[in-house]
Amino acid sequence: MADQDTEINNHKHRKLKKILLVLLLLLIPSSLILLFMQRNMGGILLFILLLDVIVMVWLTKEYYNWTLVFLLLIVIAIIFKGQRWPITGILYTFGFTGLACTSFYSSAVFLKRYNQNTFLKYIGFSSSIILSIVSLGLLWKSMYWPGANIILNVGLIVFIPFLFAFIFTLPGSNYINWSKFERIVFFRAIIIPMSFVYILCVLMFVFPDLYRLMTRLPLTPFNMFEFDLLNMPGL
Repeated sequence: MADQDTEINNHKHRKLKKILLVLLLLLIPSSLILLFMQRNMGGILLFILLLDVIVMVWLTKEYYNWTLVFLLLIVIAIIFKGQRWPITGILYTFGFTGLACTSFYSSAVFLKRYNQNTFLKYIGFSSSIILSIVSLGLLWKSMYWPGANIILNVGLIVFIPFLFAFIFTLPGSNYINWSKFERIVFFRAIIIPMSFVYILCVLMFVFPDLYRLMTRLPLTPFNMFEFDLLNMPGL
């Protein structure tokens, strides 16, 4: 009987998962179309679209790893910026804002659920808070908004002691005896997002020329070639 109830619940969850995914796929394109059609209401529509995505993420957080989805959006935004394609700013906004929101939510989850694993509880909480701050700073930096350096400096200053705490406490965390689920959480919620943000910060601040080359590539129009104008006297 218990197995039958479990199977019924799993079937309901799969059905809900498909419905929410279809709603998400229908909602985002329609909102983007309205955003481009009503340019004088662009700010309001973008705010509504952000709320839609936040609600959708909240409803589907048990079914999808949204952190990886938002990281993928940021990568796509970097490619779009390098090719000078439209909606780059929207992709940056969704990617970094979504990453900041999911990280902030994860910080509360780490404090609430991982009382038996002290390392995951406090390192996960700290990494999520830092990732949330740095994500907002990178959004401000990518969109050329004021105050970007202040937000980033706060996040990066806190990141340095966190890195030392991570290195010195990991050997005593009894990692070998962790469950499979705890290891998955460790890599998906801590290692992968922090590594991505760390690499992005290194590119932006340590190797700025390389970052500009990646995001602002000199392009030659399709089927057109460079030519020199000859300095000849007029007719």
